[in-house]
Amino acid sequence: MSSSAIPNNTENKSSKEATANPRAPQRPGDQWIWGIFLILCCISLVESYSASSQEVTNYGLYRPLIKHAIFLVAGILLAYGLQHIHYNRFKVWIPILTLITLILAVYVMLHGEIINGARRSFTIPGANLTLYPSEMAKLFLVAMIAWVMSKVQMPGGGTRWSGVIACAVSVLIFGALFYQQGFTNTAILMAISMAMMLIGGIQLQRFIIVLLFYGLIFVGYRAYDKYCEEHQAVFSEFTEATAEGPEVVNIDRDITRANRVAMFDLSEDSCLLHPMTSAYHQEQFGYMARANGGVFGVMPGNSRERSRLPLAFSDYIFSIIIEELGLVGGIVLLVLYLALLGRAGSIAKRCKRAFPALLIMGMAVMITVQALSHMAINCGLVPVTGQPLPFISKGGSSILLMSMAIGVMLSVSRYAVYSTDKQQPRQAAVENADENEALNPAQAL
Repeated sequence: MSSSAIPNNTENKSSKEATANPRAPQRPGDQWIWGIFLILCCISLVESYSASSQEVTNYGLYRPLIKHAIFLVAGILLAYGLQHIHYNRFKVWIPILTLITLILAVYVMLHGEIINGARRSFTIPGANLTLYPSEMAKLFLVAMIAWVMSKVQMPGGGTRWSGVIACAVSVLIFGALFYQQGFTNTAILMAISMAMMLIGGIQLQRFIIVLLFYGLIFVGYRAYDKYCEEHQAVFSEFTEATAEGPEVVNIDRDITRANRVAMFDLSEDSCLLHPMTSAYHQEQFGYMARANGGVFGVMPGNSRERSRLPLAFSDYIFSIIIEELGLVGGIVLLVLYLALLGRAGSIAKRCKRAFPALLIMGMAVMITVQALSHMAINCGLVPVTGQPLPFISKGGSSILLMSMAIGVMLSVSRYAVYSTDKQQPRQAAVENADENEALNPAQAL
């Protein structure tokens, strides 16, 4: 054996050890993701406080601002901490956290706190933090789908049926648990899962079958809502006859959904033609806020509708943003979310393995779809339902969960991206530690 072989073997060994060490790369998290995230947090701090006039009246001038700022800072620290954890380490926790979320969803469906006529959440004793399993499911189910789709990649391209079925069934299980809270969460989960299947390289025929299957579920849902609408009078008489005291609370959302869909189907501006009642005041004040904003808005702090619009700091924060920042501000906010999705796509394209590529795209799709859903509801494009605007709406659990998604994206950008320096060979930082993983399907595009 020549003497030159010893240094080469030592060098190869040290290279493998460095590759296996998740803390080997010193690359920071992606600056574009950090920049978009911090800009959204700054907008949130200003606009959420501006929309909190009702809370200011009840709790004082600075308490709502300080409470919201604490959650934003905690979210930033959480994202910073997660970016230093190698994305492969998340695999151990994905099935555990998904199972915990499933258990919590069942618990909330049976014993959860009633908010706006539905069981949606529970409060952690002593922590003053309300958790919404529907928001948790979006994050952990996306991670689960990314993990499953990375395991069922076929060598010649495409995915195995087992993975497609597992993903679709998982979405329907969670969707069924959240059905009584509103169909929107189920629709969002379906949209995210279909997007991830496309990104994961699913065959066109199988994607069409999944799409038709989801379509049948949606048609069945609309038929059931129609049935509830037609039998509303009978249902009301029955609940009045069986109610025995103040403890009986009607949490059946079928009639509520049917009424909202019926109001939405009437005409584009139908809510403006009705008297100002509790059935229409959200849409009416929302339209007034957007109309008052014009092109450039009335500037932060000058909103006219913030004190009259219910849930202005959460479900209708986008209407307040349009009023204060105008059409220009709304477009800028939309571009920020789309830029986050585009940046995730750019990073995913440079990942060698399927799991990190699907993971970062799943997180970005989840955030973007959630944002677009909130904007569509505020602009009257879909029936009214409660959906927070990521990083902007008030709500500690939502901010923390979305910050976790940002942290996962930063982890992928730190540990799974090929070098873009043309003077260096194209090699992944830590990705090669698991050579048994499927290759990134986007590499073949």
